[in-house]
Amino acid sequence: MKKRPIVIAAVAVAALAIGAAILVTTRSGAATPPPQKHYFGAGSLTDRPANNPLKNAYFGDLHVHTKTSVDSFLRKNMLTMADAYRFAQGAAVTTASGETVQLSRPLDFMALTDHSESYSTYDLCVEGTGPASTVPGCQLLKQGDNSLRVLRQFGNPWSPQNCGGDQKNCQAAVRRVWRYVQQLAAENYHPGKFTSFIAYEYSANTTGGGAIRKSGEYAGHMHRNVIFRNTHVPDTVFSSLNGPINIELWAWLETHCVKPCDVVAIPHNTNLSWGLAFALETIRGMKYTADDWRRRARYERLAEIFQIKGDSECGVGFGTTDEQCNYEQHLPPCTATRESLCVKEGSFVRSALKTGLGLERTLGFNPFKLGFIASTDTHNAIPGATSERGYPGSIGLADGTPETRLKNQLNRNPGGLAGLWATQNTRDALFDAMQNRETFGTSGTRIRVRLFGGWRLPANMHDRRDFVALGYRLGVPMGSDLKPRGDAKAPTFSVWAAYDPQSARLQKIQIIKGWAAEPGQPSEAIYDVVCSDGLTPNPDTHRCPDNGAKVDLADCSVTPGKGAEELATTWTDPDFDPKRPAFYYARVLEDPTCRWSTYDSIKLGRPVPPYPSPVQQERAWSSPIWYRSVGIRRFAAAGGGPRR
Repeated sequence: MKKRPIVIAAVAVAALAIGAAILVTTRSGAATPPPQKHYFGAGSLTDRPANNPLKNAYFGDLHVHTKTSVDSFLRKNMLTMADAYRFAQGAAVTTASGETVQLSRPLDFMALTDHSESYSTYDLCVEGTGPASTVPGCQLLKQGDNSLRVLRQFGNPWSPQNCGGDQKNCQAAVRRVWRYVQQLAAENYHPGKFTSFIAYEYSANTTGGGAIRKSGEYAGHMHRNVIFRNTHVPDTVFSSLNGPINIELWAWLETHCVKPCDVVAIPHNTNLSWGLAFALETIRGMKYTADDWRRRARYERLAEIFQIKGDSECGVGFGTTDEQCNYEQHLPPCTATRESLCVKEGSFVRSALKTGLGLERTLGFNPFKLGFIASTDTHNAIPGATSERGYPGSIGLADGTPETRLKNQLNRNPGGLAGLWATQNTRDALFDAMQNRETFGTSGTRIRVRLFGGWRLPANMHDRRDFVALGYRLGVPMGSDLKPRGDAKAPTFSVWAAYDPQSARLQKIQIIKGWAAEPGQPSEAIYDVVCSDGLTPNPDTHRCPDNGAKVDLADCSVTPGKGAEELATTWTDPDFDPKRPAFYYARVLEDPTCRWSTYDSIKLGRPVPPYPSPVQQERAWSSPIWYRSVGIRRFAAAGGGPRR
């Protein structure tokens, strides 16, 4: 008799308001986390051995800004790099609005990613007292001007005027800040307990908005977080002031980061790139060369799928009818008359995965073989502050109170977290997870998800205590290639997810499958593979029935007794074509809970705004597993593949 998928249902409990309580504040008192539970094949959220060959899940934030980023300083954030490290490790800090906040659970790792373009401005203007501090832009900044007039006043921050008459002053300032970034990372690296990565953000924008935002119009983001493995790093950073096109960053890294230096560059906010993030040409309209694609494949092994500015997974109308693709995505489609503040197919990671399958046929390798993470992009120096309830905002006074958030920031959210499956909490082990793409992203809660694929996985694999060991022995983990077989047998995938005890329980797990298709033809399929509450997917629609979980908007209480603490199943692709390259990844959905805007409205005694939705479903995304069909040729060694 075939075993049913694992579904550990929630016990009946009194209705309570669930807000993903990753953040506690002094206004409401510190929350006491519920007892932790040990789940098979993953360890717990608190008890982690020094070295686990089957790997633990570690949570962190790889996208963090402090007052060193001028756009953060402009919004009155006064928290420093050192403050961000203290907060990530459990200390309380006070935000620009005067609210004291603290994580209920410290992070496992973090990267400071202040804008490298801000380094010289911050050093010479905010902290400096020399000739550079007297230029008009500096005076506005130091006087506390809270507008983008400062950036427009600066023009090019590296101009001789803004460097005290000598551009070498700017270069020296950049090196001073970069050395301080390394110093703080060294002071806050505690192997086995907390990992600090040396990092920065490269913040190039599209030519439509220029290097600086136009009045009333945002430039499209072509940003990357540059994360180094260890202390072997270049003696300076490469910013968009050095080179405004991503191919220049990749070429610089190839020259300046040589072994034992190692690095990944993670694109983010691709939903705000006006379709250029995953286009076939640069922001200057130049086609990528084979060397460009090779460098991209080498350095850009991950993409940030979610953060405070929205979801970059997918968009309805762009090759998909997936109803979950409108999550925290509020920009309209681009048109012939609207080319900015809009989305195109090249804005989304799922579209990039499909494009990559086609490119592999001509290049011999896939430059869009992207694993997934998520992070916050906080500009408040509070990494990991992803709670919907008690959300303190993300960019200083611009959204530091419920009133300003509801007025100005309805398209923002608290951001997400990066999940890494690693043998231990050290730089090398965590960086290996990033390079191997054994990563996952969440929309802010600490859901854990694992995905294995293979040709010989047993049908009851998800129900076995040696689930993880079997996954590595008989298959491949997420982030890997599933090599073709000689027969037409369909691949099998075993997926497991565990809920966050401080959030809602799980509703279902989906497998997202994509492939390269002819224009106008279907190119993806969405399968609900395991449902909570004893439900099973409809065999025709591949969807789970509604489990009846509801939210009372009067107080954000949820239907008791719904959802599952743990979901797992083993699934075989029913529509497999051995001649068609494809990718598969898992998406895990929680039961519905209140969005931050609903909590803020209740707090102020206001009607709950209907847009965006007053409720949301927190989620997690595994990195994909790629099936490379028999027809894919190997890249000729003479041409140079993506080398490491």
